[in-house]
Amino acid sequence: MRKARIDDHAMIYRLGQETLGYDLDEAFSQTRLLDVLSKPANQIFVAFVDGEPAGYVHVQDYNVTYAIPYKNILGLAVFEQFQGQGVGRSLMQAAEAIAQTDGASGIRLNSGEDRHDAHLFYERVGYERVKSQANFRKVF
Repeated sequence: MRKARIDDHAMIYRLGQETLGYDLDEAFSQTRLLDVLSKPANQIFVAFVDGEPAGYVHVQDYNVTYAIPYKNILGLAVFEQFQGQGVGRSLMQAAEAIAQTDGASGIRLNSGEDRHDAHLFYERVGYERVKSQANFRKVF
C-alpha cells in the first residue's frame, strides 16, 4: 500500500466504474484526481495484491464548527476479485492511522442506503451506524 499518484488514475477510474457504479468520462476523472491530489486535506491510498491493483481509499479532513475534528472517508473501493481478502480492512486501517497521526478524534463516512454489503463490512471493521439522513444537491 502507498499514497496514490496521478499514474494510478486508470486503477481509480476502473474502480469507480466497476465497483462504485460511477459513470464518468475518463478524462474528466483524471482531471479530478489531479485536483484532489493537489490539495493537502485529501489523501488517497492505493492497495496492491501481488502487484495487481486491488483498491483505494480517499480520506479528507472533516473540520466543522459543530463537531470534534474527524477524517471523512469519501471513497473506498476494492475490485471484486480481491474482496474478502483483507484489502478493504487494510485500507481502512491506513485511513485510521492517518487520522490518529493528524490528531483527528475519529473517522466518519457516508454510504448509500442500497450498499448493504458495504454496511456489513463497515460494521465488521468496527464502525457504528449513527443516523440516516437525506442528501440534497443543487448543480450549477
